[in-house]
Amino acid sequence: IQKIKQELLQGDLDCTAKDETDEEYLYEMQDIIDHLPKLPEIQQQKLTIPEFDEIEVKATDSVEIKKFIRKVNYEFLGFHCNHKVMDKDCDMVYKNISDIYKSGEFKTYDNFVSLVAECVWQIRDKDRRGKIWNEQIKPAAFELKRAIDALVILAGKVSEYNAKMNPQCSKCKAAMRKYNYSVKEIERMRNDYADLKREAEKPAEDKMDMLTFLNKNYPTADDFLLSDVKKKYKETFGIVKTFDVLTEEIEATKLFRISRIHNVYHVKRL
Repeated sequence: IQKIKQELLQGDLDCTAKDETDEEYLYEMQDIIDHLPKLPEIQQQKLTIPEFDEIEVKATDSVEIKKFIRKVNYEFLGFHCNHKVMDKDCDMVYKNISDIYKSGEFKTYDNFVSLVAECVWQIRDKDRRGKIWNEQIKPAAFELKRAIDALVILAGKVSEYNAKMNPQCSKCKAAMRKYNYSVKEIERMRNDYADLKREAEKPAEDKMDMLTFLNKNYPTADDFLLSDVKKKYKETFGIVKTFDVLTEEIEATKLFRISRIHNVYHVKRL
C-alpha cells in the first residue's frame, strides 16, 4: 500500500490492466489524487550576510568622487550583521514542523490517500483474477471534500511555518539599498564631472573665463558664498560645477580665495 501511495502522489501510477473497465478505474484513482490541492514545500533558508563588491577608484575621478568612493568602500567592505537570534528562532520553528504531521488534518489527508491506494490494490487484485472491481470502498464525495478541506488548512499552516523560517533582515536589506544607491550616485557624479571636463576643454572663445564670470556677477562684493557661484554658473551655462572644480578655477585667478567658515564655503576677494 505504501508503494502505491508513493506512486499516486508522484503521479506515475501504472494504470495498465487486462480488463478495460479496471483500467479506467485505475486512471480514475490517479485522477482523484491529481486533483487534490498541492501542499506547499516546507522551506528553510538561513539568513546570509550580503557581501559588497569594492568600487574601483579611477584615475580620472575628481578628488570629491575619490573621497566619496573611499567612504562607501570603508562602510560596505566591512559590513557585518548578527543573525544569531533570528537563526535560533528559525531552528526552533523547524523543530516544531513535526506538529503538522501529527495534526488531525494531516491524518485525514493521509487516510484518504490510503483509501485510494487500497482501491488501487483491490482493482489490481480483481483484474489479476479476471474480475471487475465492484467499487465497494470507492471514496465518497463527502470523503473527498473532507480531504480537500484538510489540505487547505494544512497549506495555510505550511505557509505560516515557511514565513517564520525565511525571515528578512531589515538591516541587511537597508544596507543593500544604500549600496545600490551609492553606486548610482557615483555614476551620476562621474557623468557630471565628465561634462565639466568637456566644457573646460572647449576653445577659449566658446566660454567665459572664471575671472570674467566673477567680475560680471560680483563686481563690488568682497565676500560671497561659493554655493551662490555654483547656482549662478548653472543658471548661466546650464552646467553644474562641483565645489572642488569651482575652488580650483576661482583660486587660479589669483584674485580670489576660498575660505571655510562654520562649514560654509566663502569666496573672498584678495
